[in-house]
Amino acid sequence: MDQRYIDELTGIVGAENISTEILELEVYSRDPTVVKGRAEVIIWPRTPEDVSEILRLANKIKKPVYPRGAGSSLCGGPVPVKPGIVLCMERMNRILEIDIENLQFLAEAGVSIREINDTLKPHSLFIPPDPASEVSCTIGGCVANNAGGIHAVKYGTFRDWVLGLEIVLPTGEIITTGTRTRKSVSGYDLTGLITGSEGTLAVITKVRAKLTPLPESRMVMTAFFSNPEDAGKASFKIMVGNLNPSAIELLDKTTMDTISQYLRMKFPPAGAMLIIEFDGPINEVPDRLGKAGSICKDEGAIEVKVSESEEESLKLWTARKTAFQSLAILGKASILIEDITVPISKVPEMLRRIQEISKKNNTLIPTFGHVGDGNLHPHVLYDEENSDEYTRAMNATDEIFKTAIELGGTISGEHGVGVLKRKFFPLEHRAEEIMLMKRIKSLLDPNNILNPDKIFPLEAEA
Repeated sequence: MDQRYIDELTGIVGAENISTEILELEVYSRDPTVVKGRAEVIIWPRTPEDVSEILRLANKIKKPVYPRGAGSSLCGGPVPVKPGIVLCMERMNRILEIDIENLQFLAEAGVSIREINDTLKPHSLFIPPDPASEVSCTIGGCVANNAGGIHAVKYGTFRDWVLGLEIVLPTGEIITTGTRTRKSVSGYDLTGLITGSEGTLAVITKVRAKLTPLPESRMVMTAFFSNPEDAGKASFKIMVGNLNPSAIELLDKTTMDTISQYLRMKFPPAGAMLIIEFDGPINEVPDRLGKAGSICKDEGAIEVKVSESEEESLKLWTARKTAFQSLAILGKASILIEDITVPISKVPEMLRRIQEISKKNNTLIPTFGHVGDGNLHPHVLYDEENSDEYTRAMNATDEIFKTAIELGGTISGEHGVGVLKRKFFPLEHRAEEIMLMKRIKSLLDPNNILNPDKIFPLEAEA
């Protein structure tokens, strides 16, 4: 980037909030995926006005801007695929208001979900969506991707909790959307439009969201099965059994094995496991847990065990949340982190088909995920320097997405489309629908400077 523009950006945010250091450019040009980018400059705005001025300059010089939270995206969402400005929101990290009377809060975009819930805990409140990266992921990034996580099966995704936003449009206007009330049908739902738009329509600077009281009690149970398909059948029966679990998570054998090594945990010999949680009134939870255990046994569970302490439950959730990191033990250089979601009745079939796809392509595909709401994370592993492995991995990925769509599903339940899944977008969306989305993008971002080349397939991929 021309030095005069670097100087102009420095004048907006101050020298302490901008960097062109090579190492930092490298770090901020990536997320945990295989997608690689090239940042020219990293900027940490402190105010919405900073963001506005940066975007106005970017529009003037036609320079791409890539909003970034904690960089925990699993689809290449914040990666600067064209040389440009990485707009990192992590220093806009204040919780501005906790309105206990109205069960809501207002926070800047860069506050982590863990920090929000730690602040709310003394008030016996929380915001339920629970991404695995909650220690680091930011509220702005979670809203931009409509993140879900472990407890989405009962509590929904961030879309179900956001009341309003402060945003900066690509052309620099600062806009407030939504309301403090729990209901509103006044005008178009701009909050809903921005939520899940993956940083392509606006930069989120503040989030107002609902809160709810912490449940009176929580209990966790594990159930082990011979294969993932049987575990999927048990999950479906629990979901339609009027039991209302707060979480049902699946780990296949490969993932169980890597977690065992990574955390030095021991699991019974099995082909898959479910981690099942119930929360609510203390006089109701044990009964629901018991009924779920009976369903698991009816579906062939090898072993069913209720956690005996909060510490034991916490260890299980730690194991689940480190599943992705544990896959490094398998020694593959590259991982395609998929995020397909199918109707819950189709979960057993999808799990079976993933195993078939893995065998057919001789490709390792560890699978875990939120089976209670049909959201599965098959991870396609390969060595990118091995051309045969790469080809087989790409074929397997194609088949996984096509199978999900065939079963009435979606290419992304919570991670977003970003770069990794954009070529599969037309599998799910008709040309007329895609054109309407592009018209909305063009209206708000006429110069296509905000997170370009995300979501929609490039011409070469179409």
